[in-house]
Amino acid sequence: MMENKKIKLIIALVLALLMLLLWGTAAAQIKDSGRDIVRFGSDVTIAENEVVKDAVAIAGSVTVLNNGHVTGDAAAVGGDVILKTGARVDGDVTAVGGEIFQEPGVTIGGDAVTVLDRSGGMMHGMRRWGLWGTLGRIYLLNAAFYTLFMLAVAIVGVVLMLLRPSFLQSITATISQQPLKSLSWGLGGVVAFLLLSILTGGSLLGAVLIPIAALLLGVVGLLGANSLGLLIGEKTLRHRRSPMLQFLVGIVILAVISLIPLVGGLTFLILNLFGLGGVLASPLVTEKIRSWRQKERPSINEQIYNHQQETTTER
Repeated sequence: MMENKKIKLIIALVLALLMLLLWGTAAAQIKDSGRDIVRFGSDVTIAENEVVKDAVAIAGSVTVLNNGHVTGDAAAVGGDVILKTGARVDGDVTAVGGEIFQEPGVTIGGDAVTVLDRSGGMMHGMRRWGLWGTLGRIYLLNAAFYTLFMLAVAIVGVVLMLLRPSFLQSITATISQQPLKSLSWGLGGVVAFLLLSILTGGSLLGAVLIPIAALLLGVVGLLGANSLGLLIGEKTLRHRRSPMLQFLVGIVILAVISLIPLVGGLTFLILNLFGLGGVLASPLVTEKIRSWRQKERPSINEQIYNHQQETTTER
């Protein structure tokens, strides 16, 4: 046992030494060839006579002081690029939502590009708020959207649960019993809408079909969210016999999921694919579509009768 511990300790020391050697070699290479500087929510400043590869600031500005050298590109998103006397940038200089300021004696090897200016709305806000302030405001807008959406879902769902609860329960059963089928139908519905938008976008046909398809997709998505809420409520309150209570609890859980930063919105969208597909694959919808097809397509007896009538007319 002691020998095994010694062997493990020796291996650990060797690995540590190798990592130190590799780190020292990489650091030497970075020092020799210049390094990349990327910062979020703060400014990047290249000191006098300093050499770096790329200088990028997101929600901040890039400043290259006298005789500073950027061998690659200098870019600021939501900030300015400031080049002092003797500054040199071998690549491109880009300012998104800001401006480029150059003093005499500045050398730019590539292009100097300004996208939007200080009045550029969101970019101007990023400069004032900083990175975390911008992300916070984006989250609040996202949370407000999902809150209003879930409120609309709850209102429609309560009406459906009062007037026709069997409709939502049928869709819920489809999602619960055939989850993979529901997910595939949901993905298929979204892909079909995207293909319709791509193929008919910009045409007169698209101007008619796309709004109708978007409205239908929205209605189906609303029904799917209601059915998903009911399903979650049923799984959460297994011993409760009140479908209305189960539905309301499920909607609250969905709303809480949607408000989780980053992963909440993605999880909410994935779950709603099941709801969307559950509506499209439910027996109520598929049977309705099948009945419409049968009405539009004449039976074999009707086809024979129509053919006989046409033959008699020709004679």
